[in-house]
Amino acid sequence: MRIVNNMKNAAIINCLGYAGLIPFWAASWAMLADRTLFQLSPALIFLTYSAIILSFLGGTLWGKARELADGFLSAGLLLLSNVLALSAWLMLLLGETFMVPGLLIALIGYAILCAVEWVSTSQVLGGVGEPYLRFRLTLTSVVCLAHAVVIYAVL
Repeated sequence: MRIVNNMKNAAIINCLGYAGLIPFWAASWAMLADRTLFQLSPALIFLTYSAIILSFLGGTLWGKARELADGFLSAGLLLLSNVLALSAWLMLLLGETFMVPGLLIALIGYAILCAVEWVSTSQVLGGVGEPYLRFRLTLTSVVCLAHAVVIYAVL
């Protein structure tokens, strides 16, 4: 199902967006089924993948901030970009021993990122429109649900 239609590289964006959900759900399933993935801990796979994706998405804000004129929004995006990257690093430092706090950090980070995109879409996303925002909301919702599943599995 294509949600993003009127953007450059729409097909690639859709494919990469949905494919990016696979590691979240594979690791979630493995945790619930008490299985390993490629002889690795699914908790570690989930945690590290989530940290990488959160850091990557934070980095996209840095790029958007550079495109904007100096001001409150640009400065806020730069700060949020760094907060998300540092949050991802903190998740990794907390590791599997303190996984639930790390996953809660990520869950909050994903929610904040999605909210920022919705609130400032015309400036941050160049007015890409509602289809892209729905697409991002869908991806973020699935990712947050996967985090909730893993938190449940850990507890």
